Amino acid sequence: MKLSPSDREWFDKVLRAIAAVEAGPTEKDLADAPILSDWKAAISPGGHVMLWGEVTDHPLLGNASIHTSQLIAIDPEAGWARTASRWYRLGRSIDALEAELAESMNGKAKLAGSFQFALPGFANINDPELLQKLLTAYIAQVRGIDAADRSASGEEE
Repeated sequence: MKLSPSDREWFDKVLRAIAAVEAGPTEKDLADAPILSDWKAAISPGGHVMLWGEVTDHPLLGNASIHTSQLIAIDPEAGWARTASRWYRLGRSIDALEAELAESMNGKAKLAGSFQFALPGFANINDPELLQKLLTAYIAQVRGIDAADRSASGEEE
């Protein structure tokens, strides 16, 4: 399999993001990262896993409602995510917002789950284990395509 130059460029970008995740974010990476609040993982109509939400201080988009490029890794407990393009600091998730809204409605626990937000055309990923499996499978797929391309090009891995 031989990738086109534009596809090769994309795979190189994703491979750099994977390497960054494996090294882990530095304090500077996170200090410089935009903040994504009211976020949720989702699958795009094209089958790509990404995050959507409200971004603050994005270097290209400023403050806006966005969906990210391909998600590579996420650690909600540590408060970060890495996409093909950049690191994000994670603010409140949309799940937390939904719970806060339900609680604010007279504090009735029976309203939990009554509020659900979605990005039209995208399928929310509600299972953290499924999300991790999808990301692991994507990384394996990228590495396999990279290896096949390098082999077809006569390059060593």
